[in-house]
Amino acid sequence: MPEVRSQVQPQSRPNSAGNPGAHPNQNQQHLPDWWASHRNLTPDQQADALRREPGFHNLPADQQQRLIDRLHSLEAKSPQQQQRILARNEAFERLSPERREEVRGAAQALHQMSPDREQVVRRAFQQLRHMPPAQREQMLNSQIYGGQFSPQERTVLGNLLSIEPYEPKSIPQPYFGRP
Repeated sequence: MPEVRSQVQPQSRPNSAGNPGAHPNQNQQHLPDWWASHRNLTPDQQADALRREPGFHNLPADQQQRLIDRLHSLEAKSPQQQQRILARNEAFERLSPERREEVRGAAQALHQMSPDREQVVRRAFQQLRHMPPAQREQMLNSQIYGGQFSPQERTVLGNLLSIEPYEPKSIPQPYFGRP
């Protein structure tokens, strides 16, 4: 949900220093903070809180609805999935405007690939997300990936992985009658 923070900022935090050279979102509440303070509300109350955010009514109606739909989608996910989405949003927000455009362009390029290539790239993404960032980079630059993926596909993977939190593969734990 990168659009939530990049276009509608949750209520501002008090401006401590008023540093004009600071990052424009520095004095804004981050999405994880907003989510933590609103997660115990009903979905309708959360949507109402989102509608009260500064700038929300300045967005086109279809974009407002998409943001509300994404909020409801977040609520329906498991806590682990919610944390992953929030971490991805935070990583996206830390990027420079130029890097944000590169990530958006990568997502768009992925959706414009032929269905078979998109599926192969998505499968690689799922595998790479379970690797630490340095290992991801190593794999993307390897001869194996160089033979399987075009330079554009590897760039798409690299840009999308740049905001993807590392998710170690979990080893299933034996069940010993635990609830």
